[in-house]
Amino acid sequence: MSEGKRTWHRWGEPLAVALNLAYTLGYQAGESWAFLAAGIGSLVFLLVCWQRQMKLEAALWLYYIAMAIYGGWAVQDAWPDPLPTASIETHAVSILLSAIAWWGLQWHFKGKTWRPKLDAFTTVGSLLATYWMLQFVHANWLYWIAVNAAAIVLYASRGLKWGTLLFIVYTVLSIEGWFNFIP
Repeated sequence: MSEGKRTWHRWGEPLAVALNLAYTLGYQAGESWAFLAAGIGSLVFLLVCWQRQMKLEAALWLYYIAMAIYGGWAVQDAWPDPLPTASIETHAVSILLSAIAWWGLQWHFKGKTWRPKLDAFTTVGSLLATYWMLQFVHANWLYWIAVNAAAIVLYASRGLKWGTLLFIVYTVLSIEGWFNFIP
């Protein structure tokens, strides 16, 4: 690995972690600036994951950039009050569709990405959790608990120490968000 890539990785991953933590804390506090931190942090993590051959995860960070733009637009300094809810049936359908997408992705990317089953799970699960998060449905935190716990394993298996730490903190914040989030 060239010195430039080592240097990039040395500062890129911690920077991405700091910006994404700022986003999560800002989101939990109902701050609209959080979406800017999310967009920049997602761009940096996209580059880190691409470099580490986590292609689905890199694509996921591209999605997060788009969702940061959407989230900033959707909130426009005013969080929904009261927060919307979704029926059990709606959640069941979204989980079923996500399971089908997970199966297809992990099958398609077998041998093309690092730990395809886990990579596909965190990718599809994150898409689902992000959808519910940007609908401002409180149950998004339950999805995030499962996804973040799986991401700990994925990032640790790839040697991304800062990313692993981020997802440990995200798991704790997701649990906190489930019990305490009030914009």
